[in-house]
Amino acid sequence: MNTIKIVFTDLATLSVLLLLGMFVRKKVKFIQNLYLPVSLIGGFLGLLLGPQILGHYTGVSLPLGKTIAQWPGILVNVVLGLSFFGTESSKNFGRLALSAVNQGGLVHQTQVCVGLGLTMVLMQFYPDLPLAFGLTPVYGFHGGHGTANAAGAALMQAGWADGLAVSNTMATAGLMSGIIIGMIIINLGVRRGYAQKVSKPQDVPQDIKEGIVPVVKRKSIGKGVTYNDALDPLALQLGFVGIILGMANILSRSLSWVHPLLKQIPLFACAMICGALLSQILKKLGLADYIDRPTISRIAGVALDFLVCSAIATLSLKAFALYLVPMLIVIVTMIVVNVLVNFYFGYKMFDVDWFERTMGSYGLESGVLATGLMLLRVVDPKFETTGQESAASSAALCYPWSLPYVMFGPMLAFLVPGWMMLGGSLVLWIVFYIIARKFFWHPERKFSELMFGK
Repeated sequence: MNTIKIVFTDLATLSVLLLLGMFVRKKVKFIQNLYLPVSLIGGFLGLLLGPQILGHYTGVSLPLGKTIAQWPGILVNVVLGLSFFGTESSKNFGRLALSAVNQGGLVHQTQVCVGLGLTMVLMQFYPDLPLAFGLTPVYGFHGGHGTANAAGAALMQAGWADGLAVSNTMATAGLMSGIIIGMIIINLGVRRGYAQKVSKPQDVPQDIKEGIVPVVKRKSIGKGVTYNDALDPLALQLGFVGIILGMANILSRSLSWVHPLLKQIPLFACAMICGALLSQILKKLGLADYIDRPTISRIAGVALDFLVCSAIATLSLKAFALYLVPMLIVIVTMIVVNVLVNFYFGYKMFDVDWFERTMGSYGLESGVLATGLMLLRVVDPKFETTGQESAASSAALCYPWSLPYVMFGPMLAFLVPGWMMLGGSLVLWIVFYIIARKFFWHPERKFSELMFGK
């Protein structure tokens, strides 16, 4: 079978899984109440019906060959390469945005420090456990599947064969804990009177639970820049994607020629740089209005859905079994820490709408912005509070400290001692904490009152 046929066969398989996932969410009430993304449902169906489970016991399974396992590594370059393409610089640097960003920085660094510190302890009992294992929680929880796949591929390149599988497992655990525990917290918060806009989170519209937009509510997903008889509007935006990936490939090869060490810089990092660079070039040439950001976002969204589905469907159960105990310890610890840290700093730092803003932050730090907005939609259905603005600000402005861990962390984890990485991360945590205490702190708010009631 030639390469093109393989690609279309894989596309057909993943498409079937996504459609099955959509059907399951529409029909199964339990799944609806968990708000699980269709891509995650489809991925689990693929894992269940694939060669590792169904095929192992029956000899018959979905055709999930090695090629589908390669899709996440390719698609992540699309997802992250479009991160800065066509975006406008944020002008929202007010107190609300800065407090959200600082709180997000504290949570991010806490995830890094807890992950590294706990791994260094576990290494005493599991000698084969690499230090890089300690970075996978932040890749999964803060970063989500896109970041986890990018960093996981970089970990494999750096010498840890199971890095991708472990990172994906962490991302799945983060996403599911974010949704499930998030809904539990919302119900508790509503009953205690913390929420301002809802009294019954169960009153979420059925169409949102099912995930299917009614005909009367459907909106355009983008704008046509070109006329169809000249060039299909989608083709133009896809052309930009192709140019970004081509530029990234050239940059990656050029860096390896400059110095062998630069070969360790992952392709997705080059894609992000090239996406931002192409955006600036088009702006200088007066062609920035050729970019339709909503369409670009949809392309990135499609890539992410297929990425998550393929990553979960091909998740290595052997790697999961190999690192079962360390992963369970780290995942449980990270879930507890993630809840406590998000709500402690959210309660102490956010002037207004603290509960709504913290729910958005908790979802963001348990997967992706979409998880935060989903939880926020439950507690603030019409986005009447500052929760959406807060979560978006944190997501948009966190790159200065989060990206270095993704771009260089996999390489450094094999080059520098653990105490050095942990020490540097602690220093950054202290910086964020000092800023929080200086500018955003509310000492009159007692966390014990929040936890146990007045």
